[in-house]
Amino acid sequence: MKIIFITIYIFTLTIAFAQSDLVDLIPQEKIKIDSIRITGNSTTKDYIILRELNFKIGDSITPKQINFNKERVFSLGLFSKVEINVFRENNFNIANVHVEESWYIYPLPFLKLRDDRISRASYGIILLYKNFRGRNETLTGYATFGYDPSYMLSYYNPVLITGKKLTFGFGFGYTDIQNRNIVSKQLNGKSFSYNYIFGRISIGYRLNLYNNIQQTTAYEYIDVPQAVAPLTSSSSSIDRILSSTLSYEFDNRDLKQFSSNGTLGYIALIHKGFGLNGISYNILNMDLRHYKLVVGNLSAKVRGLFRHTFGKKVPFYALSLLGDSEYVRGHKFNRREGNNYILSSFEVNYPLVKEWNLRFDLPLLPTSLTSARIGLYLNGFFDTGTTYYNNESLKIKEFDSGWGFGITLLILPYNAIRFEYAFNEKREGEFIIESGFSF
Repeated sequence: MKIIFITIYIFTLTIAFAQSDLVDLIPQEKIKIDSIRITGNSTTKDYIILRELNFKIGDSITPKQINFNKERVFSLGLFSKVEINVFRENNFNIANVHVEESWYIYPLPFLKLRDDRISRASYGIILLYKNFRGRNETLTGYATFGYDPSYMLSYYNPVLITGKKLTFGFGFGYTDIQNRNIVSKQLNGKSFSYNYIFGRISIGYRLNLYNNIQQTTAYEYIDVPQAVAPLTSSSSSIDRILSSTLSYEFDNRDLKQFSSNGTLGYIALIHKGFGLNGISYNILNMDLRHYKLVVGNLSAKVRGLFRHTFGKKVPFYALSLLGDSEYVRGHKFNRREGNNYILSSFEVNYPLVKEWNLRFDLPLLPTSLTSARIGLYLNGFFDTGTTYYNNESLKIKEFDSGWGFGITLLILPYNAIRFEYAFNEKREGEFIIESGFSF
């Protein structure tokens, strides 16, 4: 009997010691980190996660910083859930980053309407193979049919050499593009399509957690009807273009897919032609975004987008176009073109459901395939933008504007669906259904 009581006593002491030694340490003040532990990652390499953290062993961190790092790790798009907890073990403070890996190979349906017409729909499938060696590499292939049929294969590796900061990517593809340039349509006398073939290779360098530079070399082949040859860069029906792009990006946002705090700045200068075949022109792209929590869970974001084309002879297919991939909500299908466009957006978001970790346990299916982070947000927005040629002055009265409201459904790490209703200056409305994020 004494042995039983002694055993129970020792067991009780052991539990009490363990409980006092493993204490949750998420105070309001800073806490020094003695060790970092990664758990839950059966495929992803530890360094892929560690390189996203803005703290290291020996640093002191706050609860706000813990939440920021949780969102940065989630922004990799590799996990359905990320948790960061600090606890004490053997008098050491350990930051434990626990992840639940998502499914890494999956098809996504593709549907895009042109000019709000079913007859001008592009449809197909996108196949993603992510993180196949645990290094956050992405292999993407897609095939679309209908309007603008296209085929593309691309690869991206954010860590070309383990322990180094080099990135690498390549891509090639083909598209039969339906012309959307107004002047070339008039010159041809009717609508037309043209062949576009490209190949590119990119090398980048990650300066630090927030700053990246990249250089891309590309070759493009554009084959247009003979009638519109005067509007190409070489003044012939075929343009063969060698180009080089130098870009810089600053990004200190928390959750990159749907940010509530931080700034994104991007600038790229593209030189086309190098004088070969008489082709020499340039494209400057600038994108600046800022995100901020206003009060409580209400967040606001603002964006400024600028595209400028200039040089010896800018071809019709390289002009800046609003009413296509970039548009003013309320004027989604109003096509405008010029050497340049300016687009600005302001948006506020409020969560009806901020973060719901959805998980289905189904037979024969892994939980990585049936788990996702769900969010549901109300949003209100205002957009304004214009296009203009280099020989024109910028006029405020030429801006198109629109405003409206909507609901965004987040299905992370995969994608989002937006349902929005927008009004233009004449209070004419349009309903918008889009996959992806507004910005």
